[in-house]
Amino acid sequence: MKSVLGQIFLKLKNFVNLCVISNQRKYFFTSGSQVHNSFKLGSDNFFDISQSAKFDIAENVMINQSNFITVKPNGKLIIGKNTYITRATISCLGEIEIGENCILGEGTKIFDHNHQYTKEPFSVSKKDFNIGKVKIGNNVWTGANVVILKDVTIGNNVILGAGCVIHKDVPDNSIIINKQDQMIKNL
Repeated sequence: MKSVLGQIFLKLKNFVNLCVISNQRKYFFTSGSQVHNSFKLGSDNFFDISQSAKFDIAENVMINQSNFITVKPNGKLIIGKNTYITRATISCLGEIEIGENCILGEGTKIFDHNHQYTKEPFSVSKKDFNIGKVKIGNNVWTGANVVILKDVTIGNNVILGAGCVIHKDVPDNSIIINKQDQMIKNL
């Protein structure tokens, strides 16, 4: 009996997930957006998408599971064909462009803005931002927990190693690593 109930529960859960995903897909079809019909979404995503946001999503794009994607009013998110995104955070107030055949690994975070602040008196604004652009070329792979900050252009054929913080441009055909020296001490 437990086995039958378990199977029924799993089928019901899968059906609910499909309904949620179908509803979330609608967020990307805002006025003026171009989204290829092959665009796929996984489960357990969180979206904060303005009705005036713009999307240009090419064929065979997969935004897999557990992503946090924010595109605010007048923000534009462009994703090239055959790109795969999983467990990432993309926060777009201006423009973020991700090229073709990219893989954004777990924990990748992309921000095209930062908070405004004053020095005298010191204050960080909760609502005012310096907005820029992020452009990621084709064939880019980000390892786990890569952070890409505003006003950065990443070239084509680039690997960004796990844990890197990218705050300046990266040329084509590069591998960026987060150099860490592991020190072992005896007790």
